[in-house]
Amino acid sequence: MSIQILKRLAVWVGEISLEASVIGLLLIGLLGYDRNAFGRGWLTYTAATAYMFFATGYLITTVISRVAWRGRSLWPYSVVATALFLIHFEVLNVGVEGAFDIRSRLRIRLVGACIAFAFTLAGSLVLRKWVPPHTKLVESLRT
Repeated sequence: MSIQILKRLAVWVGEISLEASVIGLLLIGLLGYDRNAFGRGWLTYTAATAYMFFATGYLITTVISRVAWRGRSLWPYSVVATALFLIHFEVLNVGVEGAFDIRSRLRIRLVGACIAFAFTLAGSLVLRKWVPPHTKLVESLRT
């Protein structure tokens, strides 16, 4: 496996971990928590979010997109990842037969989409600095 792919995977793991953690905080704000056990509530919501990412296929589609994405532009991958988040959230909601009420669902979609966009954009910035452009990679392989 090439070092560039490993770097892309490392950035993806960071993106997904941060997304799940921040969405866990969002769920605490929307659904509440035990005041005596904030950390446990946050970890529970974060783990539930990570499970949702796994169960709906969000992990697979985003890792394939992140590893395969070769563009140097910052925002297109973020748009793709945000669309994937919205699609997979709806898959979750349909799969559990409307677990969230309409207002909570709208807030989770809006804020979750912003979170997905922000962290994937940050990941693209990191990759821009960390992984050489495709043309440099091809030239380095030739020599």
